[in-house]
Amino acid sequence: MTTAAQPANTKALAPNTGSVVPRRAEWAVGPITNGKAKYAFPAEWREGALHHKISKEKLASVAEQIALLYTGRPEPLQKAVRAFWALCWELAGQPVTAAVKDAEPKVSAHRLLWNLPINLSLGPKSPTTDPGQAFDPDTVPDPQHPGRRLLDGVSAKLQLLEQRWDLASAANGGQGDFGSPALWNDLTTLLREAHEAADQAARAGRLLYPPMPEQWLYDGTSHLRKGSTEFLSAAVGEQRFRQARLNAPSIAAHKDSANPVATAQVTTTYRGKTVTLTVTITAGTVHHVGERHTFTFFDFTGRPRPITTLWPAAPTFAALTTLAGQLAPHLARICLTHLVDLESADAADWPWEDIALGQQPAGEHCVYFLGGVENIDDGPAGVTVDIDIKTFAPNGASGPGFLKPDLAAIGTALTARPQ
Repeated sequence: MTTAAQPANTKALAPNTGSVVPRRAEWAVGPITNGKAKYAFPAEWREGALHHKISKEKLASVAEQIALLYTGRPEPLQKAVRAFWALCWELAGQPVTAAVKDAEPKVSAHRLLWNLPINLSLGPKSPTTDPGQAFDPDTVPDPQHPGRRLLDGVSAKLQLLEQRWDLASAANGGQGDFGSPALWNDLTTLLREAHEAADQAARAGRLLYPPMPEQWLYDGTSHLRKGSTEFLSAAVGEQRFRQARLNAPSIAAHKDSANPVATAQVTTTYRGKTVTLTVTITAGTVHHVGERHTFTFFDFTGRPRPITTLWPAAPTFAALTTLAGQLAPHLARICLTHLVDLESADAADWPWEDIALGQQPAGEHCVYFLGGVENIDDGPAGVTVDIDIKTFAPNGASGPGFLKPDLAAIGTALTARPQ
């Protein structure tokens, strides 16, 4: 599995089983960081950035179990865990394993998994479609269906690997069941298949795999990844807009309304304290979503984005309000998970910053959302957090998308020939 330009990797060293783990903010080893310089990027990417397909948080949970089970019993389990670790070591490449060996803590399973080249994607810094802990795949155009997109071969296999891990993590009432050799054998098979799906020729012996600029858009201010959204043409989109806007009701009365239409609350224990987080969605937010993310109420006078996604079935304000109620519990859970994983000393250190995350599984939907942190109260009885959701939009298969030129053409056509 090596190329002529890469030195053969040494036999895998046993992972560090200590309790000290690296900080996620300091995840990258030197060879990975320096590997970006081997490629030329689009000018707007500047020096570029590295994005994890499987998140660092998810990989951390895998690393914890590797360290725990590497010397465990029974023997079939130990053998399966060690086989997966050996494959990770091999695919990381000699420059990475040498750096992992020397960094503190030495031979960290976390650091090795965070630096697997097969799981890294080159792209621009700070895209607005940050998926947080959700899977962040590379995608390519579907040659059989114009406008549709597919996960590339590597991402398809890594997504299956993540789903297999999620299934094990959800077992035993959410406590997890990682003691099956079959689990680790499945992970090994899927990781090997991901490697086999990678374009080794294009890699040409370099540590990192080549960037895929086709899947990125830039509007002069922000970068967006196309993802698995289906993009409609201007002609098809115009028909959808015209049909949806026939006899459309007005939602103007709800503009800027602070009236709550959906709330949800989740609770956890963080550093010995009970944390209760509440999200609220107002009628004003639902109005905004209607004007920016529906066929029926879309406002073509607003500032266009490189990509606009629309909820496919939201013909009334009531339908949008129902959707908000369905999403609210999931958005609360996502926000709480995001804050807990910030590695802050305590909840009082959580930032009062907007939470903007894309590609988030939310029940039957996949969403992008923006939430404003309105209050964090760290008191003796526990921590309360209040978040106002400012927008929510479909991602992936949850709704079609339009590129900016196509949406502009539709707006022009609708203005020239109204219903």
